[in-house]
Amino acid sequence: MVEMMSLSLYPFRQMCSTAAAILFFFCLQVSFLLPDALAMKAGECLRCHNTELYGKDFPGSVHGGNSCTSCHRDISDLTKHMRGDEKPAPVSCAACHQEIGRKFSKNFHYLRQDLRCTDCHEGIHSLKRKEGNIKQAIVRQCTSCHTNDDYVASGHSEAVLRGNQDAAVCSDCHGLHDTRVYHTSFETYPKEARQFYTEKCKRCHADRALARRNNLSADIVRHYEETYHGKVQEAGYPTQVAGCADCHTTHNILPKTDPRSSIHPKNLKENCGRCHTGFHPRFVEYKAHPDYRDRKNYPSLYWTFVFMSGLLAGTFLFFWVHTFLWWRKTYWEKHRREKEGHLPETCQQASEGLVQIQRFTPKERILHVILIISFFTLVITGFPIKYPEMAWSRFVMGLWGGAETAGILHRVAALALMLVVAYVAVLSFKYLFPKGKGKEGWLERLLGPNSLVPNRKDWEDIKGMFRWFFNCGPMPKFDRWTYWEKFDFWAVFWGMFAIGGSGLLLWKPEWSSWIVPGWILNVATLIHSEEALLAALFIFTVHFFNTHFIPTKFPMDTLIFTGRYTLNELAEQRPLEHERLVAENQLDSLKSEYPGIPIKLLSAAFGLGSLLLGLLLTALIFMSIMSP
Repeated sequence: MVEMMSLSLYPFRQMCSTAAAILFFFCLQVSFLLPDALAMKAGECLRCHNTELYGKDFPGSVHGGNSCTSCHRDISDLTKHMRGDEKPAPVSCAACHQEIGRKFSKNFHYLRQDLRCTDCHEGIHSLKRKEGNIKQAIVRQCTSCHTNDDYVASGHSEAVLRGNQDAAVCSDCHGLHDTRVYHTSFETYPKEARQFYTEKCKRCHADRALARRNNLSADIVRHYEETYHGKVQEAGYPTQVAGCADCHTTHNILPKTDPRSSIHPKNLKENCGRCHTGFHPRFVEYKAHPDYRDRKNYPSLYWTFVFMSGLLAGTFLFFWVHTFLWWRKTYWEKHRREKEGHLPETCQQASEGLVQIQRFTPKERILHVILIISFFTLVITGFPIKYPEMAWSRFVMGLWGGAETAGILHRVAALALMLVVAYVAVLSFKYLFPKGKGKEGWLERLLGPNSLVPNRKDWEDIKGMFRWFFNCGPMPKFDRWTYWEKFDFWAVFWGMFAIGGSGLLLWKPEWSSWIVPGWILNVATLIHSEEALLAALFIFTVHFFNTHFIPTKFPMDTLIFTGRYTLNELAEQRPLEHERLVAENQLDSLKSEYPGIPIKLLSAAFGLGSLLLGLLLTALIFMSIMSP
């Protein structure tokens, strides 16, 4: 049965094989004839469009390998087209050039001036690939519409026309197919454009290889970023400060030796006056790209940097070593006593030793709280500008609501701190000259035990302290003020002179120019920044240890907030003062009530919060310093 079935299907199989062979040869012939058909179709187009524009040059153009209908896709029937029934629609270049088309759809020329591809790429049927100096071709193309004499005469264009491929042309700054669209009103245009064009300038001028090839400064961008203008830009607020084009203009970019340049000395007053008003002519002596490491060209800045660097290094070298040795001695001593089984001092105190003694008056405590709040405000509003490249800086600046708001708060806090220091100076003057009160003269008061002026005993105490650190003698006996407390006190006045004085000059630089020349503002900026670093790190590392982190006081000493400590603490920490008060019968007048729960809770919360915030800021500052 199977065999008979196979025989019956044999003619059908033979017929299928024959049909498949015929289909294969037909497809093969079609595949060979298809190019001829297309060529014939292109030839049909050239029967009518055989002009010099379409026929002669098209085969050698960049699109010569395309068929006519690859662009004119709406022409599907030549007969209908020749009768006029099918007319060519505008060609969409984006059908092939998709990425360029996407960019051009947002282009200023397209959106605002309705330009098309062929407005720049003229003669599309004869268009050839650009050869030779492409940048020169771009300049010629753009200036065919934009006859900008400033750019053609500028340093960039002159270099391009001489064949310098590194110099910027129109497309390097404005883009080629992605020319940006900005609002045209005066109020909004700079806000959108300033950062964009500043970044364009940085892209080339920060290229060290390009700078070397063209005999330019390889660090000009870095020097700009070290100025206030550059730091605020880096922090994310470019609209509030001058960018590159604000000083160098947009097209007339020439060296300062050229009289046509916006930064030529004779043009600086007008140039700076576009942002600053009411300044003395010497205001223009301010250096926009200073290098404080350059001794030859910026000697004042160089020596200021050397002095401030020495001040920071010397201060921290002494006090960090002092702090470490103090911690080691105290911690080891405490460990030894615990190991030997001695009870803590608080367990050995008699009830009489727990009597509270008033050390700071309410006025002094309030002044200290104001000082703490103003100091933290200054650090949190100022250091984001000092380290604007850090992520935490931008976050903190955002919390303040931006650089402008942070600047206002910075100045308010600075004013509060200045008033505190001024008030303390008045109190100090009244202490020296009490208008007939007391039998002591002003010199005795100045050098007496209650004075914060350093004296010979402080030098002896420093030497004695180091001997104690190395187990070569007992710990010195102190009176009312120790040498490190006196340093803290005078450091505030020095800081107010350095930070406050420089800050006042920078507050209104136009007004300051009537007092000092513009280059002094560069010096003031450097002093303000470095002294702020010194103050912050000293407070958060040295002062915090001296007053709170000594193992005998850890985790915190609330004395400055409650204003009171015990009689035993007075006798232990200030034995000379204790002896003097007993001898003068003044001890009873200083006895005070034990602080209540509200003041204790408030002191602990405020003090602990300040300590934690200070430690956090210390970590952020060190992280910023160590950042590459």
